[in-house]
Amino acid sequence: MRNKVVVLLMVLLFGMSVALTGCGREEAPKEEKTAAGAKKGETEEAGGKEEKGEGEPGVVALSLEKQKASGVEVMKVAAEAVAVPLTATAMIELNADRVSKVSPRVMGKTTKIMVSQGNRVKAGQPLTYIDSVELDQAWSEYVKAKGRRELALKNLQREEALFEKKVSPEKDLLKARQELSEAEADLALSQNRFRLLGIDASQMERAKNGGRSAHHPLIPLSSPITGVVIEKTVTQGEVVGPDKTLFTVADLSTLWVLIDIYEKDIARLRSGMAVKVSVSAFPEREFKGTLSYIGDVVDEKTRTVKARVTVNNAGGLLKPGMFATVLVDAATARKEQVIAVPSGAVLIEGAARYVFVQTEPAAFKRKDVVVGRSLVNKVEITEGLKEGDAVVVKGAFTLKSESKKEELAEE
Repeated sequence: MRNKVVVLLMVLLFGMSVALTGCGREEAPKEEKTAAGAKKGETEEAGGKEEKGEGEPGVVALSLEKQKASGVEVMKVAAEAVAVPLTATAMIELNADRVSKVSPRVMGKTTKIMVSQGNRVKAGQPLTYIDSVELDQAWSEYVKAKGRRELALKNLQREEALFEKKVSPEKDLLKARQELSEAEADLALSQNRFRLLGIDASQMERAKNGGRSAHHPLIPLSSPITGVVIEKTVTQGEVVGPDKTLFTVADLSTLWVLIDIYEKDIARLRSGMAVKVSVSAFPEREFKGTLSYIGDVVDEKTRTVKARVTVNNAGGLLKPGMFATVLVDAATARKEQVIAVPSGAVLIEGAARYVFVQTEPAAFKRKDVVVGRSLVNKVEITEGLKEGDAVVVKGAFTLKSESKKEELAEE
């Protein structure tokens, strides 16, 4: 009986061993199949990405239809001989010959302010009126001088009559004439003082003789030139004096641009040459100017000479303080071989400058470039392009937009 039980146990153990071995053989192919499938999926996914062109930074795909609709135009880069004009950057300034700082000639209180900052005024137009004690003092001296003259005149007439009758000696006649001459000089001086105060003596007399002896005319402070009030530093009722500038009036029809000219270029310039001025506020416009002054002294440190350009600003578009680029069409402009593209082809992103170059009929790649000199409607490219590159000269902003869309989609 005991032997039978042992044999039965051995049979059961053998059966279990066979079953486990079979199960292991069936699971192995499944694992291999799963691993192979994963590897195949990864390969297919990678292949799909390669087909879509992903992984190439700066490349923008744009179909021929979209290119036509967006007005994309391409131009092959080629070195060209250009006459390189002199260029300089500077700041627009006021024409110092047409600026006037207006101050009162006497101490007084402002009673009427007639203009505000930004107003256009004409020469002789009152800017404010001043009530001054000095006007009363001037009137007092004028009345005294006028009275002395009248008295001296009557005394002379009397002495002339007495001298004709041989009653008065000649020396009394001469003395009377001298007194009249001095009185007339004093009267003329007092009248001139009225003129310096900005008021006419006859106007003062009319005010005093019109029954308003307690009052006197106000002193007008007028603009000496026609222009614009660019600065106003006074308030009504303020006590002011000759040491304070109340208004600054400037004629803005012409402005100045001061530029630095290198010593080697001085011989190419002469006064009266035509100059073109451009500003970033109006990139499509050029303003006409004239080289009105070339300095006589070379700066020892920079080896440059100061030159002045007078630019026409009849339209009032240019403002003092604007940065400007000056282009001087020098008569002896030298020609150089340069690579240049239209200004609209160069895009700006922060400190970077770049263009789009066509690599395939429907593919464009971004290329960073280094910009050189401005050449009228073109800009020189010193690094980043070579002859034969097909650069997008119109529609570059469309490619920039498409590039931004792709970047956002990847994020």
